[in-house]
Amino acid sequence: MTRIRKVSATLLGAAALFAGTGMAGAQAKGEPDLFAFSEGARLVAYPDDVQISQMDSSPLNLIDGSSITDWTGQASPSPVFVLELAEQTELSRISFDAGPLNRDAKAVRSVTVEVSDTSSTSGFETVASVKLKPLKNGQSFSFDPEFLPVGRWVRLTVVDNYAGDEYSALTGFHGYGRQLTNVAKMPNVTGTYQGHSGWGTISLTQQGDQVTGCYELLQGRVTGVIKGRTMILNMTETGLDGAPIKHRAYFGMSANGRELIGMGRNTDPSLIGYFDFYAADRTSNRAGSCG
Repeated sequence: MTRIRKVSATLLGAAALFAGTGMAGAQAKGEPDLFAFSEGARLVAYPDDVQISQMDSSPLNLIDGSSITDWTGQASPSPVFVLELAEQTELSRISFDAGPLNRDAKAVRSVTVEVSDTSSTSGFETVASVKLKPLKNGQSFSFDPEFLPVGRWVRLTVVDNYAGDEYSALTGFHGYGRQLTNVAKMPNVTGTYQGHSGWGTISLTQQGDQVTGCYELLQGRVTGVIKGRTMILNMTETGLDGAPIKHRAYFGMSANGRELIGMGRNTDPSLIGYFDFYAADRTSNRAGSCG
């Protein structure tokens, strides 16, 4: 991905921007995070100094649903991320997680958020310019009900951090509201993919909204379902002792259907967070074997 440049936008008056700011509790029960990867949000632009599959600092950590994983990247020039949401969305509030971090000096201080209903590169208007508290999660900012931003693309710019550190870090970026359309769809995933992580080659077959397949690591097998433009897979590996190892994974496909991106999550409640990120290029439109 190519680093994108911040563009100017109309700054809304502070009175029109928020109905209230500050810390909020956990997200309301049943309120989906529409910026989450598992809800079909996709990063279509991000800084190029960190690979998307580099789990310890990946930009995906902003939208992976976990507050204990962080994106870490160079603080200058200002890091910019663009999310493409699954649907046109009316936002009621946004939220940030800022910790914990392995080094407090990286804590992000100021961010701006812009929304566009035009494209991933144009039509952006600034809807939020906020200062975050260091190392605090659940920092929620609600929009004035009369000025709810509407769009499909969200641009986040990290302006600075607290210590003037060479690197900045943020653990979560969340958005809540209501989807105004219902058109999200994933391209047919049947094919063979060459991965850039430990899972190796993955082979998938799609029939309707059902998916089956395999991957090389530990005789991995997958079954799952496609909802909108998210593929939700149950993954089973064979451990060295012959016992099954189970994971849950969420996958998305690039708009051109050539790149598969996913994250695997531990299903064991005693294990927190994700165990791997996966990025792969489609090498064939036919499912193959996994060895």
